Amino acid sequence: MKNLFPFLMGILLICYGCSKDESQQPNPNPTEGEEPTNEEPQEQEPEMITYFAFEALVDTGQTDDWIIIHDDKGSLLDFKPFEFGDTLEFQVLEDGIQPNNFTVTLFKYKNSVDGEMMHNIESYPNIAAESHWQYTSDPSATNDLPRDSSTGSFNITVENVVSPKYRWISDRQGILVATSGPDLPGFIDNYTHENIPIYDSPDFFFTIYDSSNDLKYYSMENMNDGDDITVDYSDFKSFDSYLEIALPDSPSTYQLSSISAFFDEGQPIDLSGGKFTSYFFAETEPPKPLKLGYLDSFSKYLSIISFNSDDFLYAYSKFGDKPDEIVIPENKAINVVNESVYNYEFESNVDFQMKDVLWEIKEGERYVDLIQTSWNVFSAPGFSGTIGEIPEEIQSSYPNLRIDDLILTSTTLHLDFITYPDLLQVEFIDPELKTYYKSHEYFRFKH
Repeated sequence: MKNLFPFLMGILLICYGCSKDESQQPNPNPTEGEEPTNEEPQEQEPEMITYFAFEALVDTGQTDDWIIIHDDKGSLLDFKPFEFGDTLEFQVLEDGIQPNNFTVTLFKYKNSVDGEMMHNIESYPNIAAESHWQYTSDPSATNDLPRDSSTGSFNITVENVVSPKYRWISDRQGILVATSGPDLPGFIDNYTHENIPIYDSPDFFFTIYDSSNDLKYYSMENMNDGDDITVDYSDFKSFDSYLEIALPDSPSTYQLSSISAFFDEGQPIDLSGGKFTSYFFAETEPPKPLKLGYLDSFSKYLSIISFNSDDFLYAYSKFGDKPDEIVIPENKAINVVNESVYNYEFESNVDFQMKDVLWEIKEGERYVDLIQTSWNVFSAPGFSGTIGEIPEEIQSSYPNLRIDDLILTSTTLHLDFITYPDLLQVEFIDPELKTYYKSHEYFRFKH
C-alpha cells in the first residue's frame, strides 16, 4: 500500500490538468460579451478646391453688393453678398469638374438720400480658374490742385489779328481765358483782354486759332500786377509741329471738344493744368482740319478729342507723349443680330480690341425720383458666349430692378490703348496699376 500512494497522486494530477485545459476554450472575438456602443465610423470630409477668390476692398457702407458666378453656358454656379473687407472663396469638390471659363458678375444697389434707386450690373466673361480678384475703388484726380489766391492782374491787347475763331490764355495751372469768335474770314481787328489774374506763376501762354485756320502762340514771361502790354499778331509764332485731324461731315447735331496742353518738367499731368494750345467746345461749324499744336521743348502732353453726334461718339485721350495720329473712323456701321443681354451678337466694319455693351432702363427725374438699372458686359472681340441671368433671390429682393425691360443702349468698341486682358489685369488682378489719367480711344454706336 505504501508503494501505491505516489502512483495514485500522479494520476490525479494528470486528470486535473486535462480537465482545466478543456474548460478554457480560446475566444476568437475578444470584444464578445462587451456592451455595444453607439459610435459610428468617422467619414472623411470631401476635399474642396478653390477655383476663384475675391477680396472686397471697396466701400459698401451705402450699397448692397453681390457677386455672381456663371459657367460659359450661362448656368449659375454660385452667388454671394459681400461687404468691405470680405474675402470670398468659390469652391468645388476636388474630384468634381472645375470651372475653367466662367463669368463674374458684380451687382450693386444704392438707394440715395435724394430718392434715387440705382442698380448697376457689370459682367466679365472668360475668367480662368484660380483667378484671384481684388475689388477696389476707382482712383480720383489726385493731380488736380486748387489755386492759391490771386496776387494781381494784367491786360494785353493784340493788334492786327486775323478774325480769331478761338483765343486761350493759360498759365502752368491751366486755362484762364477761353473765348470764341467772331469767325469772319479776312477780317482784321484788335482784341483786348483785361484783368487776367496772376497766381503763383508769372508766365503765361496765349494761343489764337484764327479764321484762316492758323494756330499760333505767344509767350508772356515775368508778368506783374498792373502790366498793360500791346503786341502785334505778327509776333505770334507757329508751333514746332501740328497734328491735323480730319473731322466727319457734320451731322445735323453734334458736339466737338478739343483740349491739348503741355506740362513743365516735373509737373504732374492733369486735366485742368498745363499751358493750353487748344481748349474749345463747338456746336457750330468746326475748323477743318482740326489742328493741335506741339512744342519740341516739352515732352509731356495732354491730347483730348471728342466728337459726339446723334448716332455715334468718338473719344480720344492720351496722357504723356505726343500722338502720332488721331483718326476718327468714317462710314462705320453696325448690324445687331441679337440684342439680348444674354446672347448679344453684332457685325461691324470697325476693328477693335475690346467691347463694352450697355443695356439700360430708367424712369423719373435725376436727384428726385430716378429709378435706373444699367448692365454693362465687357469682353474681348471674339466673345460670343452666354451671359447668365441674375438669380431669382436677388431679383425678388429689388422689385424695381426690371431686368426684362432693359433696352440695348450702346456698343462701345475700344480701338487702342487697352485690351480685355489688360482691363482685367488693371481693374482686378493688379489694381495698384489703376490711374485716373488713363489713355483711351473708342468708337461708340448709339442704339
